[in-house]
Amino acid sequence: MNLTLVQELYEIIDSFPIVDVHTHVRWKKGAASNIGEILSYHYYTELANSAEFQEGKFPFDDPRELTRVILPKLQLISNTVQYDWLMTISREYLGLDASEWYPENWEFIFDRSVEVMDNPDWEEQLVAQSNILRVFLTNQYDDDLEGLDTSFYTPCLRTEPFVLWMGQPEQRKGLEAFLGREIRTLTDFLEVIEKTFTKFVRYGMGYAAMSIPVGFETRYVSEDDAQRLLNKMRSEGQLETKERQIWGAYALNRICDACRKYKKPFHLMIGVDRDVYAHGVPQGTDLFNSVNSMRGYDYLLNTYKDVRFPTAVLADTTGLELVASSWIRHNVYPSGHWWYSNQPTDIAREIRRRLDVVPKNKIIGYFSDAYYLEFILPKFRMYKFELALALAERMERSLVHPNMEPFTMDDALELAEDLLLTNPARIFGLDFSG
Repeated sequence: MNLTLVQELYEIIDSFPIVDVHTHVRWKKGAASNIGEILSYHYYTELANSAEFQEGKFPFDDPRELTRVILPKLQLISNTVQYDWLMTISREYLGLDASEWYPENWEFIFDRSVEVMDNPDWEEQLVAQSNILRVFLTNQYDDDLEGLDTSFYTPCLRTEPFVLWMGQPEQRKGLEAFLGREIRTLTDFLEVIEKTFTKFVRYGMGYAAMSIPVGFETRYVSEDDAQRLLNKMRSEGQLETKERQIWGAYALNRICDACRKYKKPFHLMIGVDRDVYAHGVPQGTDLFNSVNSMRGYDYLLNTYKDVRFPTAVLADTTGLELVASSWIRHNVYPSGHWWYSNQPTDIAREIRRRLDVVPKNKIIGYFSDAYYLEFILPKFRMYKFELALALAERMERSLVHPNMEPFTMDDALELAEDLLLTNPARIFGLDFSG
């Protein structure tokens, strides 16, 4: 591998502004206030818990104390990409080298972080330094969006309350409060969806989205069956497992109807197995199941041929399915490298899979899944380097491969721009002309 070529490609790609199409950033305060908030990101607490079992007990309500507790454990995870993200944050934003991260220095590190991150202008400085152009949010139907800067933040609607949680009385009461009346009929249910989409579209909605559990299957559900299940939810509360699946399929179809009406994509995030690890830290209890299959989505993808479905998956086997589905289906777009796949080894494999067979105008390169704006730069750098490696390899292979068209530097950079900027803008309806 020509490392000079890789470096040249990376430096140009790294200069591209960042469009991050999926995060959990809180728009009213997107940046962290101290390093304790950074270390509260579940990657660090779950890795620390894995390295030295803590019974899930960390002082999450005290960032200073959390810093003292977590910092000595960082030496046990210094081989991980998550540690690399942290050190990038330390160098780029705090001006602290990795050599300064030793246990006895925790107070200095915390105080330095407060000095930088608690500055009223910190978020503005961070965005400028990181060259972040657009950040997509994760929002619930009743989130307060008044005052949202829609030139920078794009709200995206999570649909689990409609699809997965309607059988929970407290969740249903929340939807009824938002609607302003009880949800007695399917007409009421459709009106709460309509009210939600109207609100989000007013604030520049990016897409609807759902983290879909293992075993979910899409199908046609009649109105009679759906009304019967709604009646049972109201009278008896919880549904049986099979009934929840039927309601979920019905509700997901109705969300897709709204996506069709408002011409918004539905971002599928497939394969989460929730609450697998009983001793995990908050947000560190979920895994995935390798037998999960995209074939359960055939009805949805066939029926809603005019809805775009950006799709992220967890399992390696499902990654190959996603490539195949994106290969033949016009409305499936491979999106980013999600969760357990969000590390260099799997990113490298998936980039090559996608570049080999998926039309170049369909690939959404990356999203950070970040909880604070500080994580966006190190995560995107990780992806951009793997992309530079893959593109450099393709350039070199084209020089000697007996059955491959020439692939130049200009071709490589155009493709990188497609994945990182052009495709997300077109697929999600962004306009950067202003």
